[in-house]
Amino acid sequence: MNLRQLEVFQAVMQTGNMSAAARLICITPSAVSKTIGHTELQLGYKLFTRIKGTLAPTPEAHVLFEESTVIHRKLDELKRIALNLRQADGGQVRLAAIPSISHEFLPLVLEKHLTRHPRISVEVRTLHQDQMVQALLTRGVDFSLGFYPHPHPLITSTMLVTGPLYLAVTSEIWQRAVRARRQNPMSFLSSMPLVRLVGDDPMCQSIDELARHLGLTAPASLQVHTSRLALELVKRGMGWTVVDFLTASNLDATSITAVPLHDFAPLALHLYFATSTPPGQDALRMLGMLPDLLHAVMGRSISAV
Repeated sequence: MNLRQLEVFQAVMQTGNMSAAARLICITPSAVSKTIGHTELQLGYKLFTRIKGTLAPTPEAHVLFEESTVIHRKLDELKRIALNLRQADGGQVRLAAIPSISHEFLPLVLEKHLTRHPRISVEVRTLHQDQMVQALLTRGVDFSLGFYPHPHPLITSTMLVTGPLYLAVTSEIWQRAVRARRQNPMSFLSSMPLVRLVGDDPMCQSIDELARHLGLTAPASLQVHTSRLALELVKRGMGWTVVDFLTASNLDATSITAVPLHDFAPLALHLYFATSTPPGQDALRMLGMLPDLLHAVMGRSISAV
């Protein structure tokens, strides 16, 4: 089967009839019929049987569909790469970051970048760690930012900076903890609900480790997808959570206290890019701004606690 036959075959399998398949791939129904007929003649067996105006796939068609779907997806990926390579020209930076970095740090980066490079357009995507691989390998973004090294073998991870984790709780609850247990106020939280992150978020490990340290054995009653939502619940006095140093730098100290967890391993902020296609000049200029901005933010977060 050549690529045209593959495209038509996939369309018919997905839609179930010639007319819908023709609309899907923008050709005439007669062209679909001729292509399927020619393909069946070449293969020497039927792919579809016609039943009351619909096309029923034969067992052989189901086998071919399963195998050809992989090829079809790769062709779609190739199209995206070709388009993204064209869009990469002409003064544009495309980046992705996990939610906590997008919300807490990227606004500062974009503000400084726009001041220095007003003619360079910027596209930002907010993605979770597991969504970054496809965006990077298809050149949907030039680089991305996240915590911890990325495990994918085709992705290069470069550490930019490390910083402490912080326990986040309302100032009122923390003051009560200090009054009740001056020597170890953190132990006061063992009787309070934990707001945990769900899924494969690496922060889950740090939150769970602190929970074990405090002697919590019951599962968390509140589990959310982002640190921002976790903090909204913390602000309402619904429990405590653990946040990164970038998030801690933007907390309102009048309502939430951020306590550095110096006994826990520091958190590393990483730059990710596809090993085969490192960032271009426009992206590198933005990346060159990050070290100073990161250290400024870290200094602010440490001094604010």
